[in-house]
Amino acid sequence: MNMEDPAQTDPGRKRCRPSTTEGGCDPSSGIDGRKCRDKGLTAQLEYSKEHEQALEEAKKTYAEARISYREKRHEAALKVQDMKHQVKHLIERIKCLIEQDRVVRCLDDAYEEVCEQLNCCEGTGGCCAVEFAFDPDPPADSEKGDRKLAHRIERYKAEIAKAKDCFTSLTGEPAALAARVEDVKKDLDAILAALADDAAKVDLKKQYASALVAKRKLARIWNGFGDTTAYIDCLCTSLTTWSNGVYTVSLLVGEQAVRTCAQESEETWCKTLLGGPVAEILAVYDRLCGSDKPCGTDKPEEPEDDHSDDCGCGKHKHHDDDGEPSVEQVQSA
Repeated sequence: MNMEDPAQTDPGRKRCRPSTTEGGCDPSSGIDGRKCRDKGLTAQLEYSKEHEQALEEAKKTYAEARISYREKRHEAALKVQDMKHQVKHLIERIKCLIEQDRVVRCLDDAYEEVCEQLNCCEGTGGCCAVEFAFDPDPPADSEKGDRKLAHRIERYKAEIAKAKDCFTSLTGEPAALAARVEDVKKDLDAILAALADDAAKVDLKKQYASALVAKRKLARIWNGFGDTTAYIDCLCTSLTTWSNGVYTVSLLVGEQAVRTCAQESEETWCKTLLGGPVAEILAVYDRLCGSDKPCGTDKPEEPEDDHSDDCGCGKHKHHDDDGEPSVEQVQSA
């Protein structure tokens, strides 16, 4: 016994059109089915085509970015190491010039407070790609399943967009790394130039804060990627997620098109039936009762008794053995 609440169960899609097994030969049903399958394939192909060129270009960009990042990181490694030593000595030098420990402590505290805000604004860096498991199997073919299918397609499209944006951001990382290295170098050169000026004009507090910021920039110079492999793995994940998402959504979009087409065919059939139910009744009659067989059976029709002559009112004439009407029938007449 089903204990489920009927109101909580999905009754499935409303299907009024009989299947070919129920309704006999129905070529229009097969033609509609083929048409809907073709629409599904067309929708799948169109969605794939929308992303084809971008993915082809991304494949080339991926190969170029791998090489470029490795080269840029190798070039930057020695420069970054030298600048770390330089900023360390600059901080110690400016401390000595300030002379007052209290001022230095206050500047350090102010830096730590602002650092928290900077971290919040800039984020932690590192990989922006997340491996996502796309499910290509559509939900059940029902009204509730259709809603789930539409929701899944939109959710997957959002994941594709995030992966694509991540990939685009990562491909700019080699150039961004070189720019960050150059930016820190300019900061350090500016501090050195300021310290070389007239001591009476130098704002030591400003130069000390600038040196602390330069030190922070050097600590974040790799943008959260511990080594080249970490960057390439992230780049690969973003492109793979993007590509897998496009493939899965193309399948789901195709299925959605098939279901929409099938529903439209169902509605068209209902409209035709409602406009001419008599013609459909006669067609079904011809299928069920078009021969001498009893309607709905395969057995030949058999007389109810030995007298097959029916007067049309449900009574049978009675005959003697010689074929003439009996005395009872004559008298009765």
